[in-house]
Amino acid sequence: MALPSVDRMFITSAWLESILYGINCVLFGTCVYILFNRRKKAHWITLAACTFHISIATAHSILTLFRSLQAFTNPAIVSVPDGSSLYLVKHTALFFAGGTLHLLNGFALNFLLIWRLYVVWHNCWILIVMLTLEAAHIATSVAAWVLLFQTSPVFLRRTTQFVDAGLSFDLAVTVLVTSGIAYRLWRAGRNVSDLTGGQNAYKAAIYTIIESGAIYTSSIIVVTGLVISGSLAGVVALNVNIQISTLAPLLLIARLGLGMTHGDSKQSETLSAAGPSFARPVQVNITEEISTYPIDAVNSSSKSTQRSAQSYHDSGVKKNG
Repeated sequence: MALPSVDRMFITSAWLESILYGINCVLFGTCVYILFNRRKKAHWITLAACTFHISIATAHSILTLFRSLQAFTNPAIVSVPDGSSLYLVKHTALFFAGGTLHLLNGFALNFLLIWRLYVVWHNCWILIVMLTLEAAHIATSVAAWVLLFQTSPVFLRRTTQFVDAGLSFDLAVTVLVTSGIAYRLWRAGRNVSDLTGGQNAYKAAIYTIIESGAIYTSSIIVVTGLVISGSLAGVVALNVNIQISTLAPLLLIARLGLGMTHGDSKQSETLSAAGPSFARPVQVNITEEISTYPIDAVNSSSKSTQRSAQSYHDSGVKKNG
């Protein structure tokens, strides 16, 4: 007997979630090793954020297991025609807990990204704009979550509108933060390109950041498309999305920490887990240095030679006298 579509989608999402969770555990262990070896205050903050993300991912994987056991092994549910499908879209306590964990993980990831953007820019106006967008994301997402449990259907028009708005703000924050960090790195590398043989020293880090940001952005786009189309697959896809939102920061830290970046440049140390540390562009008056330094050196050397000769002459005069 073929499983209903919701059942198949849930089993598939649970399987993908378990694979991604295993990858996240390996990446988390790598990040802990990297951050413990560096022992800097900013790295402890990043380690705390990574621990929070992996804890959320672990809790959600456990909830997915409990929902699967209830949907496919509970006699009271299985005995009802399409009972498993109805249970998986029903507003149960496990459904509420899983959705809440997904929201918390997304909020934490965006705050971490915004903090990294501020670290590389040190601009309060950029911080204010991004925090405003994130506040709009939180408000619309929470409103959609509350409306979802006040109505019997999974998606009503008003709820869908708030869901669309929340996903749009989430997508905007992710794209802007990723673009802002990449642009700052590109500009910093361009400013010191004369000292690096005309090549951008941060090129490898730029590619890695864009790649990690694209992974999470792609997942948001897929979920948004499913939700807008009215498909219940949008709800089931959240099981995978929560693991991807954990994968993105862990992958970024692990790759930069181990130097596994694109390109020939091995500038993994220029961008730490907390954000890149830029060397200020060296501004040297080359003409002045070339013209004055040798003269000063010669003058100093000449004066020293003259003093030595004078001292030797004076001592000789005293002895002869």
